[in-house]
Amino acid sequence: MRKIVEFFIKYPVWTNVLMFSIFLFGFIAVSNMMYSLFPELEPDIVTVQILYPGTSPREIEEGVVLKIEESLEGLEGIERITSVSRENIGIVSVELSKDADRDKSLTDIKNAVDRISSFPLGAEKPIIFEQKFRARAVTFILYGETDLYNLKYIAENLRDRLLAVPDISQVTISGLPNLEFSIEVSEAVLRQYKLTFDDLSNAVRAANVNLSGGKFETEDEEVLIRAYGQRYIAKDLKNVLVRGNPDGSIITLGDIAEINEQWEDIPDKSYYNGRSAVVFDVDKTKNEDILLIAAKTREILDDFNNSMTNVQAVVLDDRTVSLSQRLELLINNGSLGLLLVIVSLGFFLNLRLAFWVAVGIPVSFAGMFVIAYLSGITINVISIFGMIVVIGILVDDAIVVGENIYSHHERGKPALKAAVDGTIEMIGPVTTSVLTTMLAFLPFFFLDGFLGKFIWHLALVVIAALFFSLVESFLILPSHLAHSKALNPEANGSSIRKRLDNFISAWTHKLYGPSLRVALKNKWITIMTPIALVMLTIGLIGGGHIGFTFFPFIDGDTFPVNISLVSGRQEEDTNKVLADIERAVWEVNDEIRQEREDGLDVVLGIKRDIGSNDLGESGSHTGKLTVQLLDGLQREMDSFIIANRVRDKMGIIPGAKNITYGATSFFGKPVSVSILGNNLEQLDKARTLMVEELSNFSTLKDVTDTDQEGRKEIKITLKDRAYSLGLSLRDIAGQVRQGFPGRKIPAAPGRQYR
Repeated sequence: MRKIVEFFIKYPVWTNVLMFSIFLFGFIAVSNMMYSLFPELEPDIVTVQILYPGTSPREIEEGVVLKIEESLEGLEGIERITSVSRENIGIVSVELSKDADRDKSLTDIKNAVDRISSFPLGAEKPIIFEQKFRARAVTFILYGETDLYNLKYIAENLRDRLLAVPDISQVTISGLPNLEFSIEVSEAVLRQYKLTFDDLSNAVRAANVNLSGGKFETEDEEVLIRAYGQRYIAKDLKNVLVRGNPDGSIITLGDIAEINEQWEDIPDKSYYNGRSAVVFDVDKTKNEDILLIAAKTREILDDFNNSMTNVQAVVLDDRTVSLSQRLELLINNGSLGLLLVIVSLGFFLNLRLAFWVAVGIPVSFAGMFVIAYLSGITINVISIFGMIVVIGILVDDAIVVGENIYSHHERGKPALKAAVDGTIEMIGPVTTSVLTTMLAFLPFFFLDGFLGKFIWHLALVVIAALFFSLVESFLILPSHLAHSKALNPEANGSSIRKRLDNFISAWTHKLYGPSLRVALKNKWITIMTPIALVMLTIGLIGGGHIGFTFFPFIDGDTFPVNISLVSGRQEEDTNKVLADIERAVWEVNDEIRQEREDGLDVVLGIKRDIGSNDLGESGSHTGKLTVQLLDGLQREMDSFIIANRVRDKMGIIPGAKNITYGATSFFGKPVSVSILGNNLEQLDKARTLMVEELSNFSTLKDVTDTDQEGRKEIKITLKDRAYSLGLSLRDIAGQVRQGFPGRKIPAAPGRQYR
């Protein structure tokens, strides 16, 4: 090692080549790194989804889900299988093991499901897919004083405008149901013309096609033969031929049915501040930059708002805000760190030495960016957190080496020899000190589970930065000190430097020296004082005065309120409860505004969703509020405080099965208990008992469970006479099904017939 150090000190040109190479490659790396809110994780979930319309969760479980789970047992590469059975749909999630071949596992799962031949009649073909990486960038609301048809038209145009930007590829719209053509005919008319629902659906299906009839050639050109039958307007369906009679007369759909264009009858609706709204989610893929996507989106929205009067777009959630704040914090900490190093070392040693020591910070970061880029790491809140952690310890080794070189020079050694001897003397202790820090972060690479998938980003950033700080301290810094005026006695002979040295000498001998003698003389007090402080700290933690959390709470500018009523409740009931909570939120906002000196509203807007929530439930009995808050720097109040005040104001809501106020941690809920068993009755009793017991803890809020009750049912059974008439249960059930929910018929793009 001595020869390497001597080489770089003797030939400073190679020192500069090394330093500028690190800077150059670091600049190239950071210029090509992508930005994301959280680390981009490779998906390890394969989902099997199957639709079975008109069925209960129990039918889904027995007829579909259990068969899929049994077919997947024994396959290699599977870590865990979980499933959810809901009305009309079953979802099986297959979590792959860490070392599994994803392509092979996906093929094996598809083959296993395809071999199932006993799915019930009426179940649709299973959809098997591997979840792809998607990360939310921006969520915004489109709302205004207009009808749903115009709002849908404007929303689709705005979506196309966003997708036209090369940097944006993922835009989804929610909050508006699909359009459908409703064909309604009375039973009396069907009996009069001796028709059935099947006759009508077959007629529409047969007419609603665009087919190619081939081509023929003439002397001059080639002519295509095509039949255009798809209908895009409701009134065009009136001309669909249902039946032709022997006497030459025909029956069209318009003669016997009422045809309307309407919204699909589903509960999925969104409102913003009480008005109908469309929700836009702009996502990023693995190869896209979240900062660029957010900037382009806001640019388009600003232009859109300037050009529209009755409809406006409001950003509800911008994930780049927290990322930008942490980048700003990193830059501020780095700038402040450089300044403190220069000032403190300049005070005790000299400014030139302080400058070359401070150079270690950008050199270390440049080298770290090279390693991070080669490892596929993005600039995200976790990696930035690692940079913030390491920035405070980067120059420690450079300070020790630089001060030791300066000490050897003060003893009378020439600059080159002082640089070599001072560096060699510190290689052992400095390397040991840095390695202990590296070892503290090394276990992060071996953690399993969800945390282990991304926490290694933090460890890599810290370890890489510390490694390059060693390179800078042992190879670059000594050469710069040896060949600069930092070790030139004549450069340190100014009157200011002499005054500083006199002040330091006086402070050392009159304050530090006597304090040190007292500490050495009273050794037991000196030893017991830090021990007492450690014991005091342990007592404060044990007594609950200092809280303990797995991961710090990162506050946001929105918080949700999720609600689930008793299964079977209608959309109007859910909407009424959500409206009551919304009024409570505005009342809390008025109370807080009166308490604030600036008189600002802490609540900017409220988005109301009906039909789904963050608890994994869906249906007309579920809903969610998303409360948009004032920016955290202006609000100066955690979102959970506002959520708690809303909870206290609402109290107990009759008919609410599950309700939660406020967002959960990125790592899930503080307490989560799973109850396993094969007896559903025992599971239900255990669930009820567990919820009651957990609700008794005053420190636990919003105790919920994932058990979904089924709706009330009317069971159909046939009398003996039905069989003598040649009827079967399938015939009667099919007839009832056609009469109530109706039958869906394939339609033109963007439409459906019912």
